[in-house]
Amino acid sequence: MVSRLASHLNCESVETEIICIYGEAKHNDLEQAILDHGIKIRYLGKGLGFSAAAMMSLFRELDLFNPDIVHTHLSGCVYSAPWVIMRHRKMLHTVHNIPGYELIWPKRVLMRMLYKTGHAVPVAISKEIRILTKSFYHLKQDPELIYNPVDVARFATPKKKETNAFVILSVGRLSAQKNQQLLIRAFSRLHKKNERTELYILGDGSLRGELEQLALKEGVNESVHFEGSVTNTQDYYAKADVFAMSSEYEGLPLVILEAMAASLPIVSTDVGGVKDLVSENGLLVQAGNCKQMTEALNLLMQDSDKREMMGKQSFEKVQQYDSSVIANRYTNLYVRYAANSGEV
Repeated sequence: MVSRLASHLNCESVETEIICIYGEAKHNDLEQAILDHGIKIRYLGKGLGFSAAAMMSLFRELDLFNPDIVHTHLSGCVYSAPWVIMRHRKMLHTVHNIPGYELIWPKRVLMRMLYKTGHAVPVAISKEIRILTKSFYHLKQDPELIYNPVDVARFATPKKKETNAFVILSVGRLSAQKNQQLLIRAFSRLHKKNERTELYILGDGSLRGELEQLALKEGVNESVHFEGSVTNTQDYYAKADVFAMSSEYEGLPLVILEAMAASLPIVSTDVGGVKDLVSENGLLVQAGNCKQMTEALNLLMQDSDKREMMGKQSFEKVQQYDSSVIANRYTNLYVRYAANSGEV
């Protein structure tokens, strides 16, 4: 999200610097997109666990750059808090997930204090997250609302189907939150009705071995393809007939936006902000409901006209989430809050 946003900001309107608290330079496409846009990236090299040294390093970096606005993500809010308070600046914090899951409780207590005192402003990524954030933190005013960005042009490639099989694609880390077990079980039922079905799962994680064993147990191990972490995700979108997501909870999934940009119909569990993205362009099912997931996939497998219609709706709807559009909205937000940055 940060890469897509930063690489589309108007540098004549907003002077930007990225500070990455964790890790070091990776020399990957996400990083390069930021650098190519003329924006510097500073790495603080923090490892796991709280680090007072990283907080001090961040304080020094912020003093050097002296921003009017600090835009934070995830735990970046905790490390930025002392500087924001002491220098009387505003923090815009993007709430990427359901508030109760986004941060551990001490960090939630800190953010509640920052919101109440006006040092920080929450920015929700969907209508549902906006409602939940206001309720969770007992806020008087609605949080700001700006959706996640997607580079539509990157995924809007012509279809390059290489098989006559019905191809389902899912993208996400292999974790309990994403609940790929549900998708594999639903696919197994679908596969029994039509053996010319394939499921591609992109991403890696701690549950990979368990999920591979489940595919073997369900008898679909030869038709479920665990591709791991890949950089050419657009090629997989181009080969798919349907995009499926089986998460237990979400904020506003970037992968659904990517699938929409690739003109795919969506089958997803109705969690978090997914309903903001999926209406006439797909089918929503109850979280954890294997029967509904199977029926939704089967309906789209049987009806190519519906798939095509939903795919067109996806592409039309995703235009409002293009990175250039979202970057302009954030720029307006930066300017508005920078004008009142000292008023806390």
